[in-house]
Amino acid sequence: MNISEFCKTFNLLDFVREHLEGHKPFSMALEDFEVTFHDVGIIEFKPKKESQQYLALSAGVHGNETAPMEIVSDMVHDLLNGQLALKCHLLIMIGHPQAMLKEERFIDFNLNRMFSGEWKQYWEQRDEICEVERAKRLEQAVSDFFAQSCANDTRSHYDLHTAIRASKYQKFAIYPYLDSREHNPAVLNLMQDFGVNTILLYHKPSTVFSYHSSSNFKADSITVELGKVKPFGANNRDDFADAEKTLRALVDSSYSYDHSSRYKTNGQRLFKVKRELVRISDDSHLNVDDDLANFSSFDKGFELLSDPEEPYIVENDGEAIVFPNNNVPIGQRMALVVEEV
Repeated sequence: MNISEFCKTFNLLDFVREHLEGHKPFSMALEDFEVTFHDVGIIEFKPKKESQQYLALSAGVHGNETAPMEIVSDMVHDLLNGQLALKCHLLIMIGHPQAMLKEERFIDFNLNRMFSGEWKQYWEQRDEICEVERAKRLEQAVSDFFAQSCANDTRSHYDLHTAIRASKYQKFAIYPYLDSREHNPAVLNLMQDFGVNTILLYHKPSTVFSYHSSSNFKADSITVELGKVKPFGANNRDDFADAEKTLRALVDSSYSYDHSSRYKTNGQRLFKVKRELVRISDDSHLNVDDDLANFSSFDKGFELLSDPEEPYIVENDGEAIVFPNNNVPIGQRMALVVEEV
């Protein structure tokens, strides 16, 4: 098959399904860029014209979150066929091919708890936990990609998800902890163009993919929840139109990503973490329904967490909960208590 025919018929998700065990790297030179297929679901596009923009897009870190994978798959097809111009350095990653094939969140362990080197803690179990090798491979792909950039170049990573739980605000994003750095107004403005008007400012280092890129490469990185989990083929792409349009504009540089821009509030809600609720014992229990929506709020005085040693009583009207889960082991997070900034 020649290059033209390969590009015309190429479908990223089908290609990933057909190469689950990996493949040898190969490259193709097209008119405006070179594309390298590094590994299963890891593709890099290098423009022939100079660019100071380095953009990494990941989707499918959870294999049942299908809409973002469909979006980036279509973008790859259009790039290969000249229907989308490439004006930046671009890395595309389908996070968890094995889970994608089964349309399951993960196989052995939550992949989005494996980054920032957390996979090293499980290295001896890599034959039993397939996510260990994948986390290592994705970290290496990001490292190799951003290593090509210079100090003044823009480095960005958007980790695209859909949520398994309903949310009071359907689209929201988690901005990783920045340590001594400040939140970038350009990222917050970009999220508004994604159709994301609720941002959770995270409060500490973590092991999610977006924090890894942010912490290690000073990338403008964020986890984006674009809606609800649905099977392949069942997504209403109109629900994701703003995000898809903006992603394409980032790739062809028609979007003005201005670091000097001021923050446009436009009704965007910013939340900060007030308290992390951790399971201390078998008696720890959240007093909420299992299907409670993210960002549901409570009145002052409500006993949100029952525990003989450390219960949590809501201290102020309007405190909300994110990621509630009663089914976690002792020592792990049961929920975040958040409040609007």
